[in-house]
Amino acid sequence: MSPNTSRKTITAMGPTVLVFFLAVVGHTEAPFDYFTNSWSTIGLKDYEFGTRITPDNKLLVAKRGAKSGNRYERTAVQIRFGRELEPLSRAQTKRPIEGWLPVVLITAEDGAVRYDFKLWSTPLPTVKDWKAAYNWPTEGENFLNWIQVHVMNTGDSQYAAKLSFEWEGQPEETKRFSWELAPGDGETCVARVPWEPADDGADFSDEDPDLWFERTISFWKNLIGRQTDIEVPCEKATQAYKAAHVCQLIASDHGELHGGEGFYDEFYIRDGGYQVMELEEAGQMEAARKAMEAYLSHQRPDGRFESQKNQFDANGQALWVLWQFSKITGDKDWLQEAYPQMRKAADWIGKARREAPADSPFPGVLPNAPADGEFLWDGNHHILGYDFWNLRGLLCTADAAQTLGKTDEAEELRRQATDYRQAIDDAWKKTGVPHFPPSWEKEGTHWGNTETLWPTPIFEAEDRRVTALLEEVRERHGGGFVEGAIRWVGGEELKNPSPENKAIHPYMSAYTTMASLVRGEDEKVVEEFYWYLLHSTATNGFPEGIYYKRRFAWSDTIPHVTGASNYALLLRHMLIHEQGDELHLLKAVPDWWLSEGEEIRVERGPTHFGEMNLVVRGKKEGVQVEFDRPSRQQPSMILVHLPNSRPLLDPIEGVQVILRADQDMRWDFPTVVSLYGEMNPGAFEE
Repeated sequence: MSPNTSRKTITAMGPTVLVFFLAVVGHTEAPFDYFTNSWSTIGLKDYEFGTRITPDNKLLVAKRGAKSGNRYERTAVQIRFGRELEPLSRAQTKRPIEGWLPVVLITAEDGAVRYDFKLWSTPLPTVKDWKAAYNWPTEGENFLNWIQVHVMNTGDSQYAAKLSFEWEGQPEETKRFSWELAPGDGETCVARVPWEPADDGADFSDEDPDLWFERTISFWKNLIGRQTDIEVPCEKATQAYKAAHVCQLIASDHGELHGGEGFYDEFYIRDGGYQVMELEEAGQMEAARKAMEAYLSHQRPDGRFESQKNQFDANGQALWVLWQFSKITGDKDWLQEAYPQMRKAADWIGKARREAPADSPFPGVLPNAPADGEFLWDGNHHILGYDFWNLRGLLCTADAAQTLGKTDEAEELRRQATDYRQAIDDAWKKTGVPHFPPSWEKEGTHWGNTETLWPTPIFEAEDRRVTALLEEVRERHGGGFVEGAIRWVGGEELKNPSPENKAIHPYMSAYTTMASLVRGEDEKVVEEFYWYLLHSTATNGFPEGIYYKRRFAWSDTIPHVTGASNYALLLRHMLIHEQGDELHLLKAVPDWWLSEGEEIRVERGPTHFGEMNLVVRGKKEGVQVEFDRPSRQQPSMILVHLPNSRPLLDPIEGVQVILRADQDMRWDFPTVVSLYGEMNPGAFEE
């Protein structure tokens, strides 16, 4: 596992490296990072593994001879710097090039000497077709991590500089370097670290880091740049959106969407549903189509879709995923092939409802079963989210049947959905509470029961039970929202209810935020959007749950792919939102994004009606909108939502303007960081 180090003086750098060096030298302030356990990942698209970078900036790679099945025990590569060879630590904040590319920058200082680190991944230089190997593991799963370090004496006298690379438990691999640097002089050092020790002892010491860096940047920019482009006036928001795409594609394994890299590294129908929707709306249709294979292959002989044993929401979620793919692609031939499996899963729903025990206190709904998100593992509860998702699945299957001209089947499925809805209404009346609880027994933490209006409405937006649920989770559940996020009351908090173990769950909050978007509560959406963005790393990674008192992503589940996907979905639907057969534009955006001199741009944006472009420019007297409408299918209505103070300057034929009240407060990233600081004095003084 030798790093195959090499070095050259800074004066001999190529143009790309020099630009990089000047950029990091010009960086004077570390970017905001919410987390005390801020992890990052570098890697390649669709490879089984990626390299995790720990909160204290170690690289986790495969340990020699420690493979079990398709998993590896990992070992840490520790980087040390300075005259005392101090280890890199949390004191040095990781940040990505251009805010989203999978190239991690770290800066450290020892006296007058500055150390600028750049970390990224490439295919092994020995591959026959390096272009293909960036896009897919065409020649094996191994890849190469690069650590390039530029060392500069910024002082006015001679200074010593040192570096070392150390492998945990393998001291023989340690490499050390030292220099005496005159004022203004510098050196550069490169370490090349394979993910897995190469069996053939390949030596990469002669490989050019500048060439492979340029290839990496070019690959990711071409991949992301040729798909949907969303740019908004908030730089952090735009960068986090692009970073979400990269997070998805690195965690994906051979086209199968996984929940994380090095954690939750498997396929979940539940998480994958939002992940594949994010790919679709990002224009990554090839990846989305590949992901459909995993869904279609996870159907049991009885018709039920399942990835996690005995959790019934997966069945309805799979039906929605298959329907959603057909809607956004318009691919009727694909739907024709998938429909028999959809119908089989829909038939399972009716069978499971009919076979519920005769003495069930909640006839007509699904039987009791264990639940993950609701933290009801005993299997003795009837889970609302399971009923909500399977009702949604029935409705999606009915719509698919109608699309395929199977009118009689569509009517039959809609009748089943009406009967199912009545059973849900009857069960709710027995709870005696105004809102939808997590289980019909009223126990558990809120999860699937919050997905009432999103990703498709299964109730009316003003249903009093939906309204009551929004109030319950925001104001009362576990004490109400904290930092704009829903409480998650389960797990560690129940075992040890100290303040340090109280948890919030940002990506699950997104379902509540999206319900407010559907209901037209724009300022609430904007507020919670920025709190969601607060809960990110400086490399724009998102978490699962958070122990918010210690700013700790639980179980080190960061960067979490569903967390990233839900962020990207939220931003996209604030700008472009399908609501049945209507197309809504700017349904919930900050007013300041529409102010004079600001611009919102969406290029090549897929919708249920076809691809579209949108440019919104803020002018002195109002807003100018350029809109290339989708052409595959005509929406029944196209509506653009604007504040009273920012009218549409030029009417657009066939587009209706909905004016709303101006927002009371300007929400932006500096504002939410400042509010957090006021709520938690001294939180970032470490």
